Amino acid sequence: MEDPRAICGPIAHIYRSHLAYMVKELEPYGIGSGQFDFLMVLYRRDGISQETLAKALKVSKATSTRAVQSLEKEGYVYRQVDEDDRRAYKVYLTEKGKEMRGVVLEKLVAFVDTLLSDFTSEEKEDFRQLLQKASRKLFEPCFEPPELATQEPVDEPADQERNPGRGEGRVQARESAELQNRDEDSKE
Repeated sequence: MEDPRAICGPIAHIYRSHLAYMVKELEPYGIGSGQFDFLMVLYRRDGISQETLAKALKVSKATSTRAVQSLEKEGYVYRQVDEDDRRAYKVYLTEKGKEMRGVVLEKLVAFVDTLLSDFTSEEKEDFRQLLQKASRKLFEPCFEPPELATQEPVDEPADQERNPGRGEGRVQARESAELQNRDEDSKE
């Protein structure tokens, strides 16, 4: 195998650039670093527990709590005590949060358009497929960061019939790719 930095370096650079771009673009809306990821999960699975939200995003419960509290303060989500477990909360989108979906997706599409602007249509599709193929391993139960390995596996997405056996990240990547393809079709 060649130097793993040749693969991991560009992936990390794209990820950091993506975060920086989204922070800049969503700052006027009061949505901070990484918080849009929480919204993206809730757009597919509104009303899930805060713990499930943390597991879906592979973040700590403390990180999830801070992000949800910030989104709640800005009026994008609200929490309700889980009737089945009074110690837990379920997280729901407010109308304001639901209305932000188009804005967040528009910003994601703009980032992906820039990222792939030098790709042909065929290269874009090949790249998407290769990324999804590579990321599948990271969604297998045996591939968990050490601090998450002892937790229960994340429930499958609510839209599992559309995406059997796929995890949150692949759903988000596929939705972004679909939006990009629709945008390309409208340009032609």
